[in-house]
Amino acid sequence: MSTLDELAIRDLNARYIDAVNRFNAEDWIATWSPTATWDLMGHVVEGGEAILATWQGAMGGFDMVVMMLNSGTIQVSGEQATGRWYITEHLVPGEGDANMTLGVYNDEYALEEGRWVFTRRTYQVIYQGPPDLSGNYMPYRPGA
Repeated sequence: MSTLDELAIRDLNARYIDAVNRFNAEDWIATWSPTATWDLMGHVVEGGEAILATWQGAMGGFDMVVMMLNSGTIQVSGEQATGRWYITEHLVPGEGDANMTLGVYNDEYALEEGRWVFTRRTYQVIYQGPPDLSGNYMPYRPGA
């Protein structure tokens, strides 16, 4: 694995998070391949236009989002790679109480036109509820 590839994929994830926090659709969709697949808690969306429309619909329900990238792993094989990233989100919906979400992304990446992009993101919620962690916890057990 090239250190430059690893750094580029880490930057890709950071740019994704930054675009979420700024509600910036153009920067957010630029992190995706036009032929990507997004599996959002079992709701599978295919293709850049559909992915963007789904994200815009979801983000439209929030007054504030602060997403933070936690730890992650990357495995590069030529022009393909995989990764896993844990995230924390603090969410203020347009209606209802603020909450916190802990989740994990399982990713597939490709080097397209000289830049790394997401080709598949699968998101699973581990916890969602009050920041004091008194809500529902769903253990993350890949392959179980």
